[in-house]
Amino acid sequence: MNYSDVLDKLEESELELFERDLKEGYVQKYIDRKKEFFKIKDKTCPVCGNTVNEDCLVLIWGEPSIRKKAHFCGIDCLEYFLQKKINIGSKTDQKSKDAIKRIKNNI
Repeated sequence: MNYSDVLDKLEESELELFERDLKEGYVQKYIDRKKEFFKIKDKTCPVCGNTVNEDCLVLIWGEPSIRKKAHFCGIDCLEYFLQKKINIGSKTDQKSKDAIKRIKNNI
C-alpha cells in the first residue's frame, strides 16, 4: 500500500485534518518516531547477551499503540524467548506450536 491508496480512502473531513497535521509538522514527527522504532537501540540479544547485527531476527508484538520489539542473534534464542519468556511454549496448544514451526521454516 502506498500513500495515495491511504489518501484515497479518507473522507473530506479526514483529508482536511491530515492536511492541517501535515502543515503543522505532526506527520513528520510521527514518521520520525516510526523510523526510530525500527532502529536497533539495544545491540544485545535478550536471551544470551550476544551482540546482534543489523540483519538479526526481530520480534514485534503487542497492541499497536504499545508495541514491543526484541532483536535476536539466532533462531534458538528466538525460540527460547517465545517458549519461556512469553509462555507460548507452556500452553502446548497446537496454534503456538504451528507458529514456532512457521518461524523456523521461514528462516
